[in-house]
Amino acid sequence: MTKKFEKPSPNSSQNRLKFSVRSSFQIVRTAFFVALLVVLSAVGAYSQTTDSLRLSQVIQDVIKNNDRVAAARYMEQAAKAKVGPAGAWDDPMLMLGVANLPTSLDFKMDPMTMKMVGLSQNIPYAGQKGLQSKAAKAEASAAVEDRYAVEVDMSMAARWAFADLYYRTKSLFDLGAQFELLGDVVASAKSKLTTNQASQDEVLGALAELWRLQAQILEAEHMVDESRYNLNILRGLDVTSEVPPLAMPDQAELPEAPDDWLAAAKSNYPPLQKLFRQSEQYGFSSRAARRMSLPMLGLSANYGFRSSTEMEKRDNMIGFQANISLPLFAGRQQRQMAASMDAMRRGIDAEALQKWREIEARLRLLHITAFHFKESISLYRDRIIPADQDAYQSALAGYSANKVPYTNLLMFATSIYRDRLMLNQFSDELVRTLAEIDSYTIDPRSFSSEQSKNDR
Repeated sequence: MTKKFEKPSPNSSQNRLKFSVRSSFQIVRTAFFVALLVVLSAVGAYSQTTDSLRLSQVIQDVIKNNDRVAAARYMEQAAKAKVGPAGAWDDPMLMLGVANLPTSLDFKMDPMTMKMVGLSQNIPYAGQKGLQSKAAKAEASAAVEDRYAVEVDMSMAARWAFADLYYRTKSLFDLGAQFELLGDVVASAKSKLTTNQASQDEVLGALAELWRLQAQILEAEHMVDESRYNLNILRGLDVTSEVPPLAMPDQAELPEAPDDWLAAAKSNYPPLQKLFRQSEQYGFSSRAARRMSLPMLGLSANYGFRSSTEMEKRDNMIGFQANISLPLFAGRQQRQMAASMDAMRRGIDAEALQKWREIEARLRLLHITAFHFKESISLYRDRIIPADQDAYQSALAGYSANKVPYTNLLMFATSIYRDRLMLNQFSDELVRTLAEIDSYTIDPRSFSSEQSKNDR
């Protein structure tokens, strides 16, 4: 019996492709959402919960636990410990001895033999000790400003890391929503393929775009992990510690002009304040060196005990002495030291003047930059993205009705997530800009007050 040869249907290969495309799409889509849910549940940084981690808490954790801040505190303690010794007088000298003792070592042989006790003290009548104490206090104040500078820098770093994690996680969510949207495009193209209203190229092109987006999602997951690690390192936690859901970073209102920022920066910015303190230190050191070029005064007194004999009663004796130095050589040395300190003070003053010019220019530029970011965010949030969504919905309906070409639909679909990612990028940049502005204007003493409140 001859087996009848069945001619393959011209649509059989197409049907197999449809089944293959349908199966692979369902597998990829399911696997992706499972992986995305795992990542987002681990990060937990964009959920709407009541126990959100706020930026203020992160800043306090960083200042309390970061070792760079601890190192700056130790340096501050070291500088403050120098203040007391800098203004202290020289120690008095106790003198014990014997005068006019004969070689026979007989204390009663000679009436001038005396056992002596005395004290001597250098008197800083020129006031150099007080000036040295003031110079040490100014140096300690400069160390305080160093600690403030580290705290401000770490606060800015905490704000940057917080914003990076928040907006990168938000971008990951947006990419997930875009994956769902492109899944609808694939489903629409697949549906038209089953009715021979679309070509295989359209389905494959949509799948390629979907897989391309999946690769971007993998990169976004990596960036979220990177931001989480950076935030944990700053907070002094284990790198792999879980991060609670993050509250949205504040975006403060911008003043019309940066004049208030400039006034606050002149009063608060630690690197500028440190230069002021160093100028004071060199000024006091110069004045102290000039005072030390004057003659030094030393006073001493002694009391001598004399031994009486049976034949003679001998009175004890006292003595006083004043020593005045002749600064023939040391005086010139101290005057040169004073001139050196004056030159250093003038150099610091010039550096402070240049620093202020740079601060003013930077704050004015940041003011303009922040306004531009605000305007860009408003355009994307209120106009561009809503227009993208309306255009996509219209194109999807038109594509299903064979009125819009596939290329237009795909263009509108990809435009949505690109603009959402750009919105997140602008929002992140705005938060980073505001954080840099705060680093110039914030009163660093507020960190200590907030820490003391939390400790209580």
